[in-house]
Amino acid sequence: MSTLGDEMLDKIGRAPASAEPEPAWEDDDGSVVGPSSAVPSTVDMVASLAPQGTQIRPNGVAYHPRSVAGVFEDVALLRSAREHQEHVLFYGPPGTGKTALCEAAFAQDATDGHDGMETIVGTVDTTAMDFVGTFLEDPVTKTWNWQPGPLHLSVLNDVPLLVDEIALIDPRVLSVLYPLMDGRDVLRFPMNPQLEPLKVGPGWFVIAAFNPDVPGARMSEALRDRFEHHIEVGTDWELAENLGVAKDIVAVAQNLDKRRRNGDLTWSPQLRSLLAFARHEQRRGREYALANLLGKTPPEDRDEIHGVLTKTLGEEIDRLQLGKQVES
Repeated sequence: MSTLGDEMLDKIGRAPASAEPEPAWEDDDGSVVGPSSAVPSTVDMVASLAPQGTQIRPNGVAYHPRSVAGVFEDVALLRSAREHQEHVLFYGPPGTGKTALCEAAFAQDATDGHDGMETIVGTVDTTAMDFVGTFLEDPVTKTWNWQPGPLHLSVLNDVPLLVDEIALIDPRVLSVLYPLMDGRDVLRFPMNPQLEPLKVGPGWFVIAAFNPDVPGARMSEALRDRFEHHIEVGTDWELAENLGVAKDIVAVAQNLDKRRRNGDLTWSPQLRSLLAFARHEQRRGREYALANLLGKTPPEDRDEIHGVLTKTLGEEIDRLQLGKQVES
Protein backbone atom coordinates (compact mmCIF):
# COMPACT_ATOMS: atom_id res chain seq x y z
CA MET A 1 0.00 0.00 0.00
CA SER A 2 1.35 3.43 -0.90
CA THR A 3 2.00 5.71 2.04
CA LEU A 4 2.07 9.48 2.21
CA GLY A 5 5.86 9.24 2.46
CA ASP A 6 6.01 7.13 -0.70
CA GLU A 7 3.79 9.62 -2.51
CA MET A 8 6.09 12.41 -1.39
CA LEU A 9 9.11 10.59 -2.81
CA ASP A 10 7.30 10.07 -6.10
CA LYS A 11 6.18 13.70 -6.22
CA ILE A 12 9.61 15.12 -5.51
CA GLY A 13 11.42 12.51 -7.55
CA ARG A 14 13.36 9.54 -6.27
CA ALA A 15 17.13 9.92 -6.66
CA PRO A 16 18.80 6.75 -7.97
CA ALA A 17 20.68 4.92 -5.24
CA SER A 18 23.91 5.11 -7.21
CA ALA A 19 23.54 8.74 -8.25
CA GLU A 20 26.67 10.79 -7.68
CA PRO A 21 26.14 13.97 -5.63
CA GLU A 22 26.54 17.20 -7.54
CA PRO A 23 29.99 18.70 -6.98
CA ALA A 24 30.46 21.54 -4.54
CA TRP A 25 32.44 24.66 -5.40
CA GLU A 26 34.47 27.32 -3.70
CA ASP A 27 32.81 30.69 -3.13
CA ASP A 28 34.66 34.02 -3.43
CA ASP A 29 35.38 33.99 0.30
CA GLY A 30 36.89 30.51 0.13
CA SER A 31 33.95 28.70 1.73
CA VAL A 32 32.74 25.46 0.15
CA VAL A 33 29.15 25.63 -1.08
CA GLY A 34 26.95 23.61 -3.37
CA PRO A 35 23.69 21.71 -3.67
CA SER A 36 24.80 18.96 -1.29
CA SER A 37 25.51 21.46 1.48
CA ALA A 38 22.40 23.59 1.00
CA VAL A 39 19.53 21.24 0.18
CA PRO A 40 18.45 18.31 2.38
CA SER A 41 18.15 14.91 0.77
CA THR A 42 14.72 13.64 -0.25
CA VAL A 43 14.95 10.92 2.40
CA ASP A 44 15.66 13.49 5.11
CA MET A 45 12.81 15.65 3.82
CA VAL A 46 10.35 12.75 4.02
CA ALA A 47 11.56 11.77 7.48
CA SER A 48 11.16 15.30 8.83
CA LEU A 49 7.58 15.40 7.55
CA ALA A 50 6.50 11.92 8.61
CA PRO A 51 2.68 11.62 8.76
CA GLN A 52 1.30 12.17 12.27
CA GLY A 53 -2.04 10.39 11.86
CA THR A 54 -5.40 11.21 13.43
CA GLN A 55 -5.22 13.79 16.23
CA ILE A 56 -7.65 14.51 19.07
CA ARG A 57 -8.59 18.15 19.59
CA PRO A 58 -9.16 19.63 23.08
CA ASN A 59 -12.93 19.22 22.66
CA GLY A 60 -12.44 15.48 22.22
CA VAL A 61 -13.27 15.47 18.49
CA ALA A 62 -10.92 13.60 16.16
CA TYR A 63 -9.08 15.58 13.49
CA HIS A 64 -8.32 13.69 10.28
CA PRO A 65 -5.17 15.10 8.62
CA ARG A 66 -5.32 16.32 5.03
CA SER A 67 -2.68 16.62 2.35
CA VAL A 68 -0.86 19.78 1.30
CA ALA A 69 0.56 19.96 -2.23
CA GLY A 70 -0.74 16.43 -2.70
CA VAL A 71 1.88 14.74 -0.51
CA PHE A 72 2.63 16.56 2.75
CA GLU A 73 0.34 15.94 5.73
CA ASP A 74 -1.03 19.20 7.14
CA VAL A 75 -0.31 18.44 10.81
CA ALA A 76 3.23 17.30 10.00
CA LEU A 77 3.86 20.36 7.84
CA LEU A 78 2.59 22.73 10.54
CA ARG A 79 4.80 21.12 13.19
CA SER A 80 7.77 21.25 10.83
CA ALA A 81 7.11 24.95 10.18
CA ARG A 82 7.21 25.55 13.93
CA GLU A 83 10.57 23.81 14.22
CA HIS A 84 11.98 26.23 11.63
CA GLN A 85 9.97 29.26 12.85
CA GLU A 86 8.31 29.62 9.46
CA HIS A 87 5.11 31.56 10.06
CA VAL A 88 1.96 30.15 8.40
CA LEU A 89 -1.05 31.95 6.92
CA PHE A 90 -4.27 30.03 6.22
CA TYR A 91 -7.11 31.51 4.18
CA GLY A 92 -10.50 30.22 3.10
CA PRO A 93 -14.21 30.37 3.91
CA PRO A 94 -15.40 29.76 7.49
CA GLY A 95 -16.07 26.22 8.61
CA THR A 96 -13.36 24.53 6.55
CA GLY A 97 -11.15 23.48 9.47
CA LYS A 98 -8.47 26.18 9.72
CA THR A 99 -8.73 26.51 13.50
CA ALA A 100 -9.33 22.78 13.94
CA LEU A 101 -6.02 22.03 12.21
CA CYS A 102 -4.11 24.39 14.50
CA GLU A 103 -5.72 22.85 17.59
CA ALA A 104 -4.96 19.36 16.34
CA ALA A 105 -1.31 20.23 15.79
CA PHE A 106 -0.59 22.07 19.03
CA ALA A 107 -3.41 22.40 21.59
CA GLN A 108 -2.84 18.99 23.14
CA ASP A 109 -1.33 17.36 26.20
CA ALA A 110 2.31 18.10 26.89
CA THR A 111 3.05 14.36 26.67
CA ASP A 112 3.15 14.46 22.86
CA GLY A 113 5.69 17.26 22.71
CA HIS A 114 3.25 19.80 21.30
CA ASP A 115 2.14 21.42 24.48
CA GLY A 116 -0.37 24.10 23.80
CA MET A 117 -1.11 27.24 21.85
CA GLU A 118 -2.31 30.77 22.62
CA THR A 119 -5.16 32.21 20.55
CA ILE A 120 -6.56 35.65 19.83
CA VAL A 121 -9.67 36.15 17.68
CA GLY A 122 -9.44 39.39 15.75
CA THR A 123 -12.14 42.03 15.32
CA VAL A 124 -12.14 45.60 14.02
CA ASP A 125 -11.83 46.70 17.67
CA THR A 126 -8.76 44.61 18.54
CA THR A 127 -5.94 46.70 20.03
CA ALA A 128 -2.26 46.18 20.76
CA MET A 129 -3.19 45.76 24.44
CA ASP A 130 -5.39 42.81 23.48
CA PHE A 131 -2.23 41.18 22.12
CA VAL A 132 0.36 42.13 24.72
CA GLY A 133 -1.63 42.72 27.89
CA THR A 134 -2.82 45.52 30.14
CA PHE A 135 -3.29 46.55 33.76
CA LEU A 136 -6.57 45.53 35.40
CA GLU A 137 -7.91 46.70 38.75
CA ASP A 138 -8.60 44.07 41.39
CA PRO A 139 -12.16 44.80 42.60
CA VAL A 140 -11.31 43.65 46.13
CA THR A 141 -7.86 45.11 46.81
CA LYS A 142 -8.29 48.05 44.39
CA THR A 143 -4.74 47.42 43.18
CA TRP A 144 -3.77 47.39 39.52
CA ASN A 145 -2.16 44.18 38.30
CA TRP A 146 -0.63 43.26 34.97
CA GLN A 147 -2.81 40.89 32.93
CA PRO A 148 -0.70 39.27 30.18
CA GLY A 149 -2.27 38.96 26.75
CA PRO A 150 -2.00 35.97 24.41
CA LEU A 151 1.12 37.33 22.70
CA HIS A 152 2.90 37.78 26.05
CA LEU A 153 1.81 34.30 27.19
CA SER A 154 2.85 32.64 23.94
CA VAL A 155 6.38 34.06 24.15
CA LEU A 156 6.58 33.42 27.89
CA ASN A 157 5.57 29.76 27.47
CA ASP A 158 7.33 29.30 24.11
CA VAL A 159 4.20 28.08 22.32
CA PRO A 160 2.62 29.06 18.97
CA LEU A 161 0.33 32.07 18.66
CA LEU A 162 -2.82 31.66 16.55
CA VAL A 163 -4.29 34.93 15.26
CA ASP A 164 -7.74 34.02 14.01
CA GLU A 165 -9.56 36.41 11.65
CA ILE A 166 -6.33 38.37 11.30
CA ALA A 167 -7.63 40.33 8.29
CA LEU A 168 -10.24 42.08 10.46
CA ILE A 169 -7.57 43.67 12.68
CA ASP A 170 -6.27 47.16 11.91
CA PRO A 171 -2.89 46.73 10.16
CA ARG A 172 -1.39 49.36 12.48
CA VAL A 173 -2.25 47.17 15.47
CA LEU A 174 -0.64 44.13 13.86
CA SER A 175 2.69 45.95 13.66
CA VAL A 176 3.16 44.70 17.25
CA LEU A 177 4.07 41.36 15.65
CA TYR A 178 6.67 42.67 13.21
CA PRO A 179 9.75 42.66 15.49
CA LEU A 180 9.03 39.09 16.54
CA MET A 181 8.50 37.79 13.02
CA ASP A 182 11.41 39.37 11.17
CA GLY A 183 14.39 38.18 13.17
CA ARG A 184 14.63 40.76 15.95
CA ASP A 185 12.98 38.14 18.21
CA VAL A 186 12.32 40.33 21.25
CA LEU A 187 8.97 41.27 22.82
CA ARG A 188 9.02 44.61 24.63
CA PHE A 189 6.41 46.08 26.95
CA PRO A 190 6.13 49.85 26.48
CA MET A 191 2.92 49.90 28.54
CA ASN A 192 4.67 48.15 31.45
CA PRO A 193 8.32 49.33 31.78
CA GLN A 194 8.78 47.12 34.84
CA LEU A 195 8.75 44.02 32.62
CA GLU A 196 12.05 43.00 31.08
CA PRO A 197 12.04 42.33 27.31
CA LEU A 198 11.36 38.68 26.47
CA LYS A 199 13.50 36.77 24.01
CA VAL A 200 11.53 34.62 21.58
CA GLY A 201 12.25 30.91 22.06
CA PRO A 202 12.61 28.12 19.49
CA GLY A 203 9.02 26.93 19.95
CA TRP A 204 7.31 30.24 19.18
CA PHE A 205 5.86 31.15 15.81
CA VAL A 206 2.73 32.72 14.36
CA ILE A 207 -0.16 30.97 12.66
CA ALA A 208 -2.88 33.20 11.23
CA ALA A 209 -6.21 32.48 9.56
CA PHE A 210 -8.76 34.59 7.75
CA ASN A 211 -11.72 34.54 5.39
CA PRO A 212 -10.78 36.60 2.31
CA ASP A 213 -14.44 37.10 1.39
CA VAL A 214 -15.55 38.72 4.65
CA PRO A 215 -16.41 42.44 4.27
CA GLY A 216 -13.58 44.65 5.46
CA ALA A 217 -10.88 41.97 5.25
CA ARG A 218 -7.46 43.47 4.58
CA MET A 219 -3.80 42.72 5.25
CA SER A 220 -0.76 44.89 4.63
CA GLU A 221 1.95 43.63 2.31
CA ALA A 222 4.45 44.09 5.14
CA LEU A 223 2.56 41.55 7.22
CA ARG A 224 1.72 39.13 4.40
CA ASP A 225 5.38 39.00 3.44
CA ARG A 226 6.36 37.87 6.93
CA PHE A 227 4.40 34.63 6.49
CA GLU A 228 6.47 32.01 4.69
CA HIS A 229 3.58 29.64 3.98
CA HIS A 230 0.32 30.83 2.38
CA ILE A 231 -2.13 27.91 2.30
CA GLU A 232 -5.72 27.91 1.06
CA VAL A 233 -8.11 25.76 3.10
CA GLY A 234 -11.31 24.44 1.53
CA THR A 235 -13.71 21.66 2.44
CA ASP A 236 -12.64 18.04 1.95
CA TRP A 237 -15.78 16.69 0.28
CA GLU A 238 -14.70 13.06 0.53
CA LEU A 239 -14.09 13.51 4.24
CA ALA A 240 -17.58 15.01 4.61
CA GLU A 241 -19.07 11.83 3.11
CA ASN A 242 -16.88 9.63 5.30
CA LEU A 243 -18.11 11.53 8.36
CA GLY A 244 -21.73 10.78 7.54
CA VAL A 245 -22.97 13.59 5.31
CA ALA A 246 -25.40 12.29 2.67
CA LYS A 247 -23.86 11.97 -0.78
CA ASP A 248 -26.52 14.08 -2.51
CA ILE A 249 -26.05 16.92 -0.02
CA VAL A 250 -22.28 16.85 -0.54
CA ALA A 251 -22.82 17.04 -4.32
CA VAL A 252 -25.09 20.08 -3.91
CA ALA A 253 -22.55 21.73 -1.59
CA GLN A 254 -19.75 21.16 -4.12
CA ASN A 255 -21.84 22.78 -6.85
CA LEU A 256 -22.66 25.76 -4.63
CA ASP A 257 -19.00 26.12 -3.70
CA LYS A 258 -17.99 26.34 -7.36
CA ARG A 259 -20.51 29.12 -7.81
CA ARG A 260 -19.14 30.91 -4.73
CA ARG A 261 -15.63 30.72 -6.16
CA ASN A 262 -16.92 32.14 -9.46
CA GLY A 263 -18.46 35.08 -7.63
CA ASP A 264 -22.10 34.07 -8.19
CA LEU A 265 -22.68 33.55 -4.45
CA THR A 266 -21.18 35.04 -1.30
CA TRP A 267 -21.63 31.85 0.76
CA SER A 268 -21.78 28.10 0.38
CA PRO A 269 -22.03 25.38 3.06
CA GLN A 270 -18.63 24.12 4.16
CA LEU A 271 -17.60 21.18 6.34
CA ARG A 272 -18.86 22.61 9.64
CA SER A 273 -22.31 23.35 8.20
CA LEU A 274 -22.44 19.96 6.47
CA LEU A 275 -21.62 18.09 9.69
CA ALA A 276 -24.33 20.07 11.48
CA PHE A 277 -26.74 19.12 8.67
CA ALA A 278 -25.87 15.42 9.13
CA ARG A 279 -26.51 15.62 12.89
CA HIS A 280 -29.87 17.34 12.40
CA GLU A 281 -30.89 14.90 9.70
CA GLN A 282 -30.14 11.97 11.98
CA ARG A 283 -31.89 13.45 15.01
CA ARG A 284 -34.82 15.35 13.48
CA GLY A 285 -35.18 14.23 9.87
CA ARG A 286 -34.20 15.59 6.47
CA GLU A 287 -37.01 18.15 6.23
CA TYR A 288 -35.85 19.85 9.41
CA ALA A 289 -32.18 19.65 8.42
CA LEU A 290 -32.82 21.26 5.02
CA ALA A 291 -34.98 23.99 6.54
CA ASN A 292 -32.24 24.74 9.07
CA LEU A 293 -29.57 24.85 6.35
CA LEU A 294 -31.66 27.28 4.33
CA GLY A 295 -32.18 29.43 7.42
CA LYS A 296 -28.41 29.54 7.91
CA THR A 297 -27.92 30.91 4.39
CA PRO A 298 -27.17 34.66 4.21
CA PRO A 299 -30.25 36.63 3.05
CA GLU A 300 -28.53 37.82 -0.15
CA ASP A 301 -27.99 34.22 -1.27
CA ARG A 302 -31.10 32.59 0.17
CA ASP A 303 -33.37 32.72 -2.89
CA GLU A 304 -30.65 31.35 -5.17
CA ILE A 305 -29.67 28.53 -2.80
CA HIS A 306 -33.34 27.75 -2.12
CA GLY A 307 -33.83 27.26 -5.87
CA VAL A 308 -30.80 25.00 -6.16
CA LEU A 309 -31.83 22.84 -3.19
CA THR A 310 -35.42 22.52 -4.40
CA LYS A 311 -34.47 21.72 -8.01
CA THR A 312 -31.66 19.31 -7.16
CA LEU A 313 -33.28 17.43 -4.28
CA GLY A 314 -36.85 17.58 -5.54
CA GLU A 315 -38.21 18.71 -2.18
CA GLU A 316 -40.09 21.84 -1.21
CA ILE A 317 -38.06 23.65 1.45
CA ASP A 318 -38.68 26.65 3.64
CA ARG A 319 -36.39 28.09 6.30
CA LEU A 320 -37.10 27.35 9.96
CA GLN A 321 -39.56 29.70 11.60
CA LEU A 322 -41.89 29.60 14.57
CA GLY A 323 -45.54 28.94 13.77
CA LYS A 324 -48.76 29.19 15.68
CA GLN A 325 -49.14 28.19 19.31
CA VAL A 326 -49.08 24.47 19.99
CA GLU A 327 -52.22 23.34 21.78
CA SER A 328 -51.47 21.63 25.11
